[in-house]
Amino acid sequence: MQLRLLTTALCVLLSSPLCRAGDGAFVPVDDIHPGDMCVGRSVFSGTAVEEFEVEILGVVRGTAPASDLIIGRAHGGVLDEAGILQGMSGSPVYRDGRLIGAISSTWSFSKEPIAGITPIGEMLPALESEGAAPPRRSGGAMGLSLLPPAERASCRLDGISRLAGVETTEPAGAAGSAFGVYAGGEMIQMSLPLVVSGGSDALLRKAGDVLQGSGFTPVRGASSGSTEDAADLVPGSAVGVQFVGGDMSWTAIGTLTYRDGDRVVAFGHPVFEAGPVEMPMVGAYVHAVMPMTSISFKFASSTGVVGTVRSDRRRAVGGLLGAAPATIPLSVAVRTDGGPTAGYDFDVTRTRPFSSFFAGLAAAGAVSEAALTSGRASVDLRATVETPKGPVSYHAVFQTSEPSMRVAGELAALMDVIMDSSFEDVDVTSASLDVDIMEGEFISTIENVAAGKAVYAPGDTVVLRITLRDWQSGERVQDVSLTLPGDVPDGPMIVRVGGASEFHEWDAERLGAGLRPRSWEQLRDLIEKSRPGNVVVAQLLTERPGLSLSGRELKHVPGRAALVMGASSESGSVVPASLSVLAEGSFAVDREVRGFQEFQIFARADQ
Repeated sequence: MQLRLLTTALCVLLSSPLCRAGDGAFVPVDDIHPGDMCVGRSVFSGTAVEEFEVEILGVVRGTAPASDLIIGRAHGGVLDEAGILQGMSGSPVYRDGRLIGAISSTWSFSKEPIAGITPIGEMLPALESEGAAPPRRSGGAMGLSLLPPAERASCRLDGISRLAGVETTEPAGAAGSAFGVYAGGEMIQMSLPLVVSGGSDALLRKAGDVLQGSGFTPVRGASSGSTEDAADLVPGSAVGVQFVGGDMSWTAIGTLTYRDGDRVVAFGHPVFEAGPVEMPMVGAYVHAVMPMTSISFKFASSTGVVGTVRSDRRRAVGGLLGAAPATIPLSVAVRTDGGPTAGYDFDVTRTRPFSSFFAGLAAAGAVSEAALTSGRASVDLRATVETPKGPVSYHAVFQTSEPSMRVAGELAALMDVIMDSSFEDVDVTSASLDVDIMEGEFISTIENVAAGKAVYAPGDTVVLRITLRDWQSGERVQDVSLTLPGDVPDGPMIVRVGGASEFHEWDAERLGAGLRPRSWEQLRDLIEKSRPGNVVVAQLLTERPGLSLSGRELKHVPGRAALVMGASSESGSVVPASLSVLAEGSFAVDREVRGFQEFQIFARADQ
């Protein structure tokens, strides 16, 4: 008796839904039996919550550690024809007015609307943990996965990511994965329809390829133009997690399961299983139900922001209705073939690592609206990312066959490098992107490099005549002057001339670990000083040792000094280089430059 009184008192003090399960609000799994007739709630048109019948077929124990699964057959309305729908994730199921759980899974190619139901007791921890602060880092960096695979190696940020110690990962979510096979059919946690407004259909197909296996199915949607009042949301209402808002949106749509005042749980499965998060929660409007042979889905659009998703757990998401979370403002300006500028403004979730990934997808949407999703094009991209430590600027010029996804990958990888490097924890507060696109093939190739003579004296100026051949066009010739140091020793010198991509590869090979930044400031320098692809670089090098000190190359260190410094370094901050630079010059053209030339000339003091 005393124990019961103590338990009751604790329940009142803590106001825990888990404790209140005994007051009749919920049905424990032990009390659920085959043949029980239940009622489910979900939205199939507009915002009106409709009811449907659910017959309990059984309870499967131990589908995962400390997890059970209720299996039910739904009846009524569109479900008899379309089956269980993507977008029903979180639809509450009641027996005699008491909540037993949420629809969260189904079987592919099922002939009947049979659903897996997550018990409500496994969802409520997401409600209780909604106040936890989101982590500073989460799950690595996903930005590079947006790059077209054939072009990843040519993206300068791929190399910078490795130098900065950024751990890259592919996008993956817990939903949508198969966890049981029965009679040839997979029982799957239902994918969340990822409703996309804006962007081309070709972009949706490419985004679908990247998101495959992540628990999302990109579908065409729109901004419904309506608003949703949080006070109107009830169990069964359509709700979503918005990754991108503004001129276009990317929103995962599901269903609200349970509401306790301003606190809610939804979905019956995770979005990413990322733990504490901070993402906008929105209402949703269902335009139609789309019956499919495999798994049907709700054709829906996001409405207004109604609160914040704060917890993304194994069996549910939890959130708080009311105030919207802070987001990252992103502006994108796109010009095509010198025409007018199309401008777009977005609000991107600031929860890592999804902020960079979805910022990239937002930028891809802008490019596909204003220019091309696919097709050969030359892109001049300038990005500015604002941080509490100051702005970071990045410039890239490249030829691509997938303009939208290449721009997406460049922006997302840049944000990943800034936020997920091994040096300091740096937030992105806003970002802007200017994209100039020339549709077609625009490449220059280094065709020839000639020096005026073969032998030079110390202090002489070496004039290199560089001939470029434009794609299916004429040639252009440019001279670059390189002055030899007065103390250059007799012997061979290497002339290297190449496009910026080749130059970055040379530097990585020549400097090795010496190119790696040792601080946030050096990382920012590495990003900002990396040459875009339209730059031609000319170098004179000698085979005597070179050095880098704390990530910065020391140009023209006397040979004996270089040997002494390299041999005496104990901290690892001084790193020898295989070659040292005597002189360097560069110039830019209006397109990406490819190719390289390398040959020897000689220094001789008696010239």
